[in-house]
Amino acid sequence: MAQIELIDLRKSFGSLEVIHGVNLTVADGSFAVVVGPSGCGKSTLLRMVAGLEEVSGGAIRIAGRDVTGVEPKDRNLAMVFQNYALYPHLSVARNIAFGLELRGTPRAEIARRVGRAAEILHLDGLLDRKPRQLSGGQRQRVAMGRAIVREPDVFLFDEPLSNLDAKLRVTMRLEIRRLHEELGATSLYVTHDQVEAMTMGDVLVVMNDGHVEQIGPPLEVYERPATTFVASFIGSPPMNFMNADVRERRVSFGAGVLTLNGHAAPEGPAILGVRPEHLEVDPDTFAFELSVRMVEPQGAETIVHGMAGDTPVTVRLAGAQRVRPRDTLPLAARPEHLHLFDAGHGRRLG
Repeated sequence: MAQIELIDLRKSFGSLEVIHGVNLTVADGSFAVVVGPSGCGKSTLLRMVAGLEEVSGGAIRIAGRDVTGVEPKDRNLAMVFQNYALYPHLSVARNIAFGLELRGTPRAEIARRVGRAAEILHLDGLLDRKPRQLSGGQRQRVAMGRAIVREPDVFLFDEPLSNLDAKLRVTMRLEIRRLHEELGATSLYVTHDQVEAMTMGDVLVVMNDGHVEQIGPPLEVYERPATTFVASFIGSPPMNFMNADVRERRVSFGAGVLTLNGHAAPEGPAILGVRPEHLEVDPDTFAFELSVRMVEPQGAETIVHGMAGDTPVTVRLAGAQRVRPRDTLPLAARPEHLHLFDAGHGRRLG
């Protein structure tokens, strides 16, 4: 397998630049997830790596080889798309083998590779079926089988689970991660789903409007988001933000005051961030009160939406809670769970 290096990678459509100097190294054998909202440039970035989009500036290196101007077929990559793109008139076995047949691979070698892929993906008993006889998850596994038999340096995934229902997406997340571990592959995976990103990636690449906002392990990105955008995009429900003022290691905002033990933040205006799961109901030492507007009981947890002064705040409480609209909740947050961002640019402070 191989390391991927993107060096000051840029993409323009006419005078409009949509990818702004991306620098990224995906280590050999790691699983990197590019995550961001629709239109942020993540699929364009993936297509540039695949050779399906022309590069406007910068370079792409795979396994130490500059492939910036190399044809897609010569990059030794395999790509799994959102659309399965299976041939309806061919059997599962022929769909998996089709690319190898076009390359003139010997029949014995095709049989070996198809058999191995079918075993890895649990498709052994389905090789004679046509795509219309398969479930959505099975079709996606066939598409992955077609990638596996190429024995590529790098696997590319372009939102491959978007067309599946919620339960099947969970199953396929596990399948793809198991596949990655079994093959020891280098993988670059694109998704807009931050749950997929958090649960699947060794490394997250968070993109916004063609820029990379943060690169790091999932928990690091979650615990120390570099910007308000990352803080709001990674985590569900998203982080709460309040306009605040920092003075003498205390942060005051419209609804109350919180202590900033351990924070080395400059004094003055700031944006205070706190995740819904880090707000606690504490009638004794509460910092502010929440006027409850809506409650979402979800069995294992309860999501509460309300107002703290004139600021909307969401709280995530464990278990089934007896909270009703128009209730008042006394809330507190531990200093280690507070985040401060620059009031002007939204960059992390401290």
